[in-house]
Amino acid sequence: MTTSYKLNTPIGVLQIFASQDALTSIQLVSEKQETQTEIPPEGVIKQAVQQLQQYFSRELKQFDLPLDWTGATAFRQHALQAAMQIPWGMVITYGELSKLSGNDRAARACGGALAKNPFMIVVPCHRVIGSDGSLHGFSAEGGLKVKQWLLEFEGVQFKNGRVAR
Repeated sequence: MTTSYKLNTPIGVLQIFASQDALTSIQLVSEKQETQTEIPPEGVIKQAVQQLQQYFSRELKQFDLPLDWTGATAFRQHALQAAMQIPWGMVITYGELSKLSGNDRAARACGGALAKNPFMIVVPCHRVIGSDGSLHGFSAEGGLKVKQWLLEFEGVQFKNGRVAR
């Protein structure tokens, strides 16, 4: 059985889905602030809510939550797990993520894997940028505007619309 909870955040409303044992997804469902789910969260969702609140108050830099990878190909799971190694406030390119994933020539495939990231923020796909420092694809509602907000929130500097590296 899957349960869900809506959490108001600075970027909008995140809907958190979980089974009894693990998160199944986190999605940005609305840019506008809606009412949070009234029922207090329990179990894995409660852990996710606490960690997301700590993230948005800059108290948490690395998430520690059980993730349900059901439905992810081995490559996508490997690419997303590699993205989880990118530290707070740092960025890497799709090519660097490809190398970190163990396949030097899979930058586009890594981009495709990130586009299907079911665990927004927990798997920090927002920390992956183009080789020229530009922001590319962000499948969450709000797109690149949200990606840039998350990076700036983590202290990443921009110059002329590109990440200053």
